[in-house]
Amino acid sequence: MGPRTALVLLLPGLGDALAAGPILRGLRGENWTLDAVTMHPPVSAYLRGLGIVRDVAQLPLRPTALDALRCVRGLRPRRYDAAILPFPATRWQYALIARAVGARKLWMHEYGGAASAIAMTTRNLRVPLRGGHRLGENLRLARALGLPPDANELQYWIPESWRAARVPGTLGIHPGSMAWKGNEVKRWPYEHFAALALAEAARGRSVRFFLGPHEEREWERAEQDFRGNTRISIVREPLVEAARLLAECEVFVGNDAGFSHLASGLGVKTLAIYGMTSEIRGAPIGPAVAYRPSLCPACHDEGLRGFECVRNIGYRCIVRDIEYDAVREKVDELFEAPPVEQQVALEGPYRLYGKAYA
Repeated sequence: MGPRTALVLLLPGLGDALAAGPILRGLRGENWTLDAVTMHPPVSAYLRGLGIVRDVAQLPLRPTALDALRCVRGLRPRRYDAAILPFPATRWQYALIARAVGARKLWMHEYGGAASAIAMTTRNLRVPLRGGHRLGENLRLARALGLPPDANELQYWIPESWRAARVPGTLGIHPGSMAWKGNEVKRWPYEHFAALALAEAARGRSVRFFLGPHEEREWERAEQDFRGNTRISIVREPLVEAARLLAECEVFVGNDAGFSHLASGLGVKTLAIYGMTSEIRGAPIGPAVAYRPSLCPACHDEGLRGFECVRNIGYRCIVRDIEYDAVREKVDELFEAPPVEQQVALEGPYRLYGKAYA
């Protein structure tokens, strides 16, 4: 059998790409030649850091039909043996792009509706969703494809060049998230993150305040809030350099966003704050605490186009139910305690297209 080629569609966030580890590791173990389609520069940087892809085609975060058509035209001549859609690829448009590339086989999860109808127009394998952590969904897809297991398949796969030695007493903070489909409503208020940075700096700790391309407004505020404070540094480096600075932190706190998953994957003791998204579905893998004290059930629906408060109570789960004093106390506990691995459920409840599954 000659070399096998696959196109992997990692759409769209860094945390989702990290959860695709079992598939990426399995393809590497079977010596597949890989290309990828992404929609987010950090995901492209991550894949290049792993050194496992031949080429990366990057769509805009909000692609037009013309953007998708140009991407497909560039990829069809490569005649892939397989197109693979790791979870979550719930939108039918993702299946359409994968199908239009013309690969011999299409491998994905069973989402129903238009996505499944598109898959049935070619040779395909569709794996039922069973809930639990997103990594578990991709682990089941990898097994269904016959990809070889890896000893580290329940850990994030992080480029070795991104790792660095710890600097004791260093706190990393990221107040943002990707600005896409209304992801901003997942964020704990910026004012709390800024107050935490100032309070921890006053205690003598070194604070690194990470800001990405989706936090321009927060950067302007941070420049004012931390002016003259020598213990707080604002980090706005490209992902590769930011990852190494993150790896040096002893403790990290952030929202349910890719940087929290990256911190935990780098072995940093991580406090990830959750509101409307499910900590069961997306807790960081590694030495992390997925903190969601709200009694209001996680209402985010992975199949819908955006984020919205189902009960129309102003996102109380993240805005009010997560108290500043409680977060600061948990940060102090992480500095004092040894690392403890976050427990992960591989099956469990989830919501898709307006329906809850037990």
